[in-house]
Amino acid sequence: MRKIIILGSSGSIGQTAIRCIKEKHLDFDIRALVARKSTSIADDAAYFKCPYLLTEGRNREEIISFLSSIDADIALNAVSGSDGLFFSKTLIDLGIDIALANKETVVLGGQFIFSDAKKNNVRIIPVDSEHSAIYNLLKGYGEDVERLIITASGGPFVDRRDLSGVTLEETLHHPTWKMGRKITIDSASLANKGLEVIEAGYLFGFDADKIDVTIHRQSIVHSLVRLTSGAVYAQLSPPDMSLPIVSALSDGHIDLNEIVRPLDFSSLSLTFEPWDRERFPMLFLAYEALRKKMAYPIAYNIADEAAVSAFIDGRIRFVDIPAVVSSVMERDFLKSVPSFSDAMEEIERAARISEEVIRNDFQDF
Repeated sequence: MRKIIILGSSGSIGQTAIRCIKEKHLDFDIRALVARKSTSIADDAAYFKCPYLLTEGRNREEIISFLSSIDADIALNAVSGSDGLFFSKTLIDLGIDIALANKETVVLGGQFIFSDAKKNNVRIIPVDSEHSAIYNLLKGYGEDVERLIITASGGPFVDRRDLSGVTLEETLHHPTWKMGRKITIDSASLANKGLEVIEAGYLFGFDADKIDVTIHRQSIVHSLVRLTSGAVYAQLSPPDMSLPIVSALSDGHIDLNEIVRPLDFSSLSLTFEPWDRERFPMLFLAYEALRKKMAYPIAYNIADEAAVSAFIDGRIRFVDIPAVVSSVMERDFLKSVPSFSDAMEEIERAARISEEVIRNDFQDF
């Protein structure tokens, strides 16, 4: 039986994992649940007869102590935002494999997280549907893969020409996925796809000019790889996160049967379109961050977090989000980030600069 921890158990990824394990009677032994704050975590913990931890108000030493007491094979890191880097670093130090749903771990810590994991013999298996697809496609085609093609649903504004007046309510209405507020807003701006581009660059060792993004509204094709021969291979499944989640948690140790419904090809229509740089500059900025590397991915990630928070609070408009990120990335982030402590310094610096930009440049909004 596979022993697992679920971090971020109250969020959409954590709840999908819990629901799937219950409904499919999967051979997972949930050893612990962790959430920031939740009214449901106690009920879930009682169902699985495991301890739980609410992290709100807890310091890092208390969190490390709790995780150190848990015997687990793998942990699902579904913590949202930049806090996920701390949890991934902790799991690596404890020698626990990671099913990674927190893309910020790689965006912020890509320069050291994989070398640290290798030293501790820790496996990092991606959970995002796009990266899960690429991860499995690379198993089959490996060195023959010349290019990665990541799909994007396009979010709620893919057909809207003027984004200057969009509201928070409109932004939170995703046409395909049900997710938390931050990731839903990022999906609307294509910032989420930008984070995935940076993540793919570090995860799979591909340069920015070897990673493409295509708008695929149906969310059936989760990613594709192009071989040196010119052939293209894809992974297709319904828009359901159950498969990439349990596939990562299993990591080949458990037989997975009927996790998602089979596709019906008698009525399946698939379309692919280019993305618009003028309307979705956040994706362009992500490519720039990946090309420059150093601390620029950190600047992109943290500036986006600050801008999205300001948008939710009504301090800036939706169209101001890329303006904030662009302004922050104009600063000097030419610093290598070889360790967790170095990353934390740059995260704090980027957060300070982001708040200065929002306060000084958007105070009349």
